[in-house]
Amino acid sequence: MITKILSSLVITDYPHSWSDFPVDCMWYFVVMGVLHLAIFVVGVLVIAALAIKQRRDFIKRVGRFGLFMGLLLIVGSVINGVWSCAIWGRLYFSTDYIFDFSPFWPITQKLIDARFGDKQGQLIGVSIFQLQLIWLLFAITTWAATIISYRYICRQTQANMSSLPTGMNPTTSIPTALP
Repeated sequence: MITKILSSLVITDYPHSWSDFPVDCMWYFVVMGVLHLAIFVVGVLVIAALAIKQRRDFIKRVGRFGLFMGLLLIVGSVINGVWSCAIWGRLYFSTDYIFDFSPFWPITQKLIDARFGDKQGQLIGVSIFQLQLIWLLFAITTWAATIISYRYICRQTQANMSSLPTGMNPTTSIPTALP
């Protein structure tokens, strides 16, 4: 009975249409958000351990790391939506699909062959090597867009901070007492 219920949950409407794009992005954002949060917590602990001698830069480093992780989550979510609508169901099919794209690890034959109920995934007109090359293109795009966005935002923030008059508090824009 449980197998029958689980089999009814299998996505059978493949390939995804572009109208599914927002839902595919949302699923990635929610599920991968947990992983990104865990990585952020570990990263903060590492930054804290390394910042014992330089306490004044701790908040800045944590903020920048959080910005990078947030951008990676957002960009990854969008790229996953493109993957779901353009690749899944057209070049391969996996049975327990929530999302298959991740910029951290490539898609594997084991993931495609995994059984879910009485169904099994398959490649559609491509080899696993070709599919992994496509994954690599998507992963490089994800990392590049994240890094470019991060650098742009950091430059803009730095430019905005340097344009403040002397004696201004950069977080509130309220004049502070000069020493």
